[in-house]
Amino acid sequence: MRLKDCESCLVYGSDRKPLSRARVTEVKENVLQLYFRSPKLKAVRLKTIVDFYDAQQGLIRTLCDMTLKKNPKVYEAGEPWMADCTLVKVYESFQRQKDIRVKVQIASEFVMSDGKYFSGTVRNISAGGLYMVTDQKMNSGQMFSFTYPFKAEPFRVNVRVLRVQELMGGYGYGCKFEELSPGEEADVRNFVYQKQIQRQLERQKRQELPEEGL
Repeated sequence: MRLKDCESCLVYGSDRKPLSRARVTEVKENVLQLYFRSPKLKAVRLKTIVDFYDAQQGLIRTLCDMTLKKNPKVYEAGEPWMADCTLVKVYESFQRQKDIRVKVQIASEFVMSDGKYFSGTVRNISAGGLYMVTDQKMNSGQMFSFTYPFKAEPFRVNVRVLRVQELMGGYGYGCKFEELSPGEEADVRNFVYQKQIQRQLERQKRQELPEEGL
């Protein structure tokens, strides 16, 4: 298997818990190098699960052989550890890229097709759309847009309302992105993947916190 547009991954430990996020470079088919910012690693060889976040192919869960070692070029990128990584197996079934949805809290200003501005909060997002809450009344099929820096430079995103949910004091809208360029879609997908990695690592840290004594 060859990755098409992959910049990051999440490496799991031998206990199958998230270990660390890593930057990805491809050497050749099925052979990669991973670079870690975390200093809390050690030199070891292991076979473990790695989730690759590919902007074109989606989330790819794999089994990899890897050798963790000190990075001799640590001062160039601030990554003290690296790993030689060989893909052993690609698991066949996992979430398609547009199904991966993460919870967020993005307060933003939106503009309707008639030029009217309103405020709202995006509660979750995927590569294909979002769910938002607002006090602005809209109908299914209605279009609006907003600007957000999903990766680097902010760009304008067009959104279509698919479903309407009445809430206490407002409305919830399930929406679909419209007319995203391939580059913009890749930026949104990458944003979703990074949020997913962040939440997985935060969940791991909470699990590792010692219980308080009585």
